[in-house]
Amino acid sequence: MNFKGRIEKILNLISEKELDGAIIVGGSNIFYLSGTDAASALIIGPREKILLCPRLEALRAQDEEKIGARVISYTEADVEFLEDEDLIKGSFSEALIKALEIAELKAEKTGITKEKVSTKTLQKLEKTYGTVKPIDEILKQMRRVKYSDEVEAITKASRLAEKALRKALYFMEKGVTEGELAGIILHEIYRAGAEPSFPPIVAFAEHSAHPHAKPGNKKLERGDLVKIDLGARVEGYCSDMTRTLVFGEASEKQRQLLKAVLSSQQAALEALRVGVKGKTVDEKAREVLKKKGLAKYFNHGLGHGVGVDIHEPPTLSPSSKDSLLEGEVFTVEPGIYIKGFGGIRIEDTVVLTSEGYKPLTRFERELW
Repeated sequence: MNFKGRIEKILNLISEKELDGAIIVGGSNIFYLSGTDAASALIIGPREKILLCPRLEALRAQDEEKIGARVISYTEADVEFLEDEDLIKGSFSEALIKALEIAELKAEKTGITKEKVSTKTLQKLEKTYGTVKPIDEILKQMRRVKYSDEVEAITKASRLAEKALRKALYFMEKGVTEGELAGIILHEIYRAGAEPSFPPIVAFAEHSAHPHAKPGNKKLERGDLVKIDLGARVEGYCSDMTRTLVFGEASEKQRQLLKAVLSSQQAALEALRVGVKGKTVDEKAREVLKKKGLAKYFNHGLGHGVGVDIHEPPTLSPSSKDSLLEGEVFTVEPGIYIKGFGGIRIEDTVVLTSEGYKPLTRFERELW
């Protein structure tokens, strides 16, 4: 990952707003620019890059950061310190103000990711230091279009998730519980030295009607719908995928509903073009379901961006204002959820290309 190149780019972008430096807050924002999420703030200036972190995270920040930043820790504790510790005694707000002085940044020339800062910290900062300008949109737009190394990391995470799903399916038998299959998925991901993007969703039968069902002790029976939503995080980047299948022989109703959701997803995928609105792609998916009388059971948006965070821009939903950009990575995941029957969702992650899209998840979709 070219983190130093990202630092250079954001400095160029904020200079267009007549800013010299930036205060970056929010774990995923800090990771995106530095390679570590151990810090509470990243301060970027023309002369200095500072990672400000709690004292217990200082060593991790030093080991993980990729931009040659100065790591300064802070604590309010009245305890013994190491002789060589680069440390500020005080609260986060107090340490932030001191670090800005070290970086020689002036308030009127400094931007901040305002949405990620607590009201209390922002008020104290501006009272003592001065008013700073929000740069949230600059960083959001920067993060939307993925570099090739980001796409590669998401692809690796997708392959691992697929491997974990295949292992779970191998152990799928009558009487196995949702929790046991979720545990198999987690074991496979951690065994590979990665971590899950989110707690896996495993739901059987009528429980699958919960879009975000929590795995429990429900036992698998023949004829049950099985919905599994999982993702892995590799090199700091997430994957996301859902498959729905039937354990045993599918009923005619199950088969028809599974085919309807698959057709809905395919219609959305075929509508993907650079510049198309996320709202329009969502509409294409709903049109297929509407013709079959199923649109009323589709109770969430069609998709979301994927990257350092599992949910990030753009959005593909009825209320989306986003126009899709080449290089964006996002999910396409129509679903229907019927009380007392169950839920069906088929989700894949894709990258938008000049010619349409490239799938990053490749696990077979027809599992019935």
